[in-house]
Amino acid sequence: MERNIEALLGYLTERADMPFRWGRRRNDCVSFAAGAAKAQTGKDPLGDLKWNSLAEARALLKRLGGLRKAVDARLRRIPPSMAQRGDIAAVPDRRFGVRLMVIEGATLVAPGAKGAERLPRGQMVAAWSIDPENGSAP
Repeated sequence: MERNIEALLGYLTERADMPFRWGRRRNDCVSFAAGAAKAQTGKDPLGDLKWNSLAEARALLKRLGGLRKAVDARLRRIPPSMAQRGDIAAVPDRRFGVRLMVIEGATLVAPGAKGAERLPRGQMVAAWSIDPENGSAP
């Protein structure tokens, strides 16, 4: 599968000024990462991870064993050093253990309080490939 990097860049530009908001049709870290994957591949690998509030997110992720485990069940984990532009990264988070970001290259991007927030790639503690032919967890 060839990734549509132009679509990814368009998606990131479209979301650049959109602040963080809980909810699948809003702009939390999971919806942001899912949207980036969908822009590149046409498929949303995290489609069943849905909530409308912090409380709903906590309840669902608690049932699934946490955010990292929930993503592991949907995508194939790869070493952070092998992650490519457009893959999904995890960085430490005090509420959920990790939060998701999208790999831009040397930086990671995700929704922040006032729009897109970037961190250095070195902050990544886990990564997942969005490529379906690389296989995904069952």
